[in-house]
Amino acid sequence: MLDILVYLYESFRMVALTPDRDALEKRLFAAGFEEADINAALDWYTNLAGSATHERLALAYDRHYAPEELDRLNEACRAELAYLGSAEILDPESREWVISGLMELGGEDIEPDHVRWMTLIVLWSRGLIEHFTHLEDMLLNHEPERLH
Repeated sequence: MLDILVYLYESFRMVALTPDRDALEKRLFAAGFEEADINAALDWYTNLAGSATHERLALAYDRHYAPEELDRLNEACRAELAYLGSAEILDPESREWVISGLMELGGEDIEPDHVRWMTLIVLWSRGLIEHFTHLEDMLLNHEPERLH
């Protein structure tokens, strides 16, 4: 799923340029992605793009993880999420979408790099990125000593 979302992010630098679902499905299938993966990724993306803001989440800075989240998100991933929140890159609602997307990744091991990519995708999808290049550089060329 993440490969498909990254493909969308890299192909359509502005959400407004993203074609309708039928056109996306054809394009993704032509790019070699499997139909089931395409449907899962586009379903999740559609829910994200069409979601309303939840006022209660604006105050939810502390995050307690469910047992299944603890099983999938190792300590390094949780530390990355905490850092992104403390650096005010992720607001609580965006953080929940990042976690939701990570939990949808299936059987693959989730690494901090997945957290960073999912963060970019969520912020892009929600229209919260103003300067892609700076955020991409900061998140994808992550050097812990440089960020603190």
